[in-house]
Amino acid sequence: MKIDLHVHSGFSVCASVDYKQVVSAYSQAGIDIVLCNHYNALYTKKFGGAYDENDYPKRFVDEFFATRDEGKAHGVKVFFGIEVALSLPDCPYAEFLIYGADPQFLLDNPRIYALNQSELYSLCKQNGLLFVQAHPFRIEQGHFPHDMNCVDGVEINCHSRFLKEEDKVRELARKNDLIVTCGSDFHRLGQQGAGGIICADVFDEKGLIDVLSRRDFEIFMR
Repeated sequence: MKIDLHVHSGFSVCASVDYKQVVSAYSQAGIDIVLCNHYNALYTKKFGGAYDENDYPKRFVDEFFATRDEGKAHGVKVFFGIEVALSLPDCPYAEFLIYGADPQFLLDNPRIYALNQSELYSLCKQNGLLFVQAHPFRIEQGHFPHDMNCVDGVEINCHSRFLKEEDKVRELARKNDLIVTCGSDFHRLGQQGAGGIICADVFDEKGLIDVLSRRDFEIFMR
């Protein structure tokens, strides 16, 4: 199967495609998805965003359930993921992808965006999850590698507006013995299936991180 490991719906205000359009696009492409909507303090009303802090986790989870149900109706597997932004001493907006969680993890830990990298990595390890730095060389937006001792992997990001930096990501992973993941960072129609993995069939989030942890997959890009 093919899985795009980094997909956003309109719940992420920077994305322009509602979940039904997301599923339709990926159904036509024959690719399954990990829905990794943005989860960060800036999306809360406290910082001028759209979501009440107390309601934010439930609305995030509800968007996933709606997308998953739509996927079932159209033959697209939809896995739960999170792209969380942390404010770190060296970067005000560092983004990381969490794989393997179920929605209850977020409901039980609603303020993960308030943690530092080490704290969130430890929380992920306690729950058997994978923690991956998103687009670590997206220099156009000021992203760079952070603490490589507190991640499981790094991402080749195939967003059409930014450089993939594949060679740099692979070398960073080699030096630190990290997993290399890949995703399209889908925000708009036309970006679907720009990158992801090919692997044996998986049926839930735990199966997905098993494949990723064993590095039993191939990367595809276009």
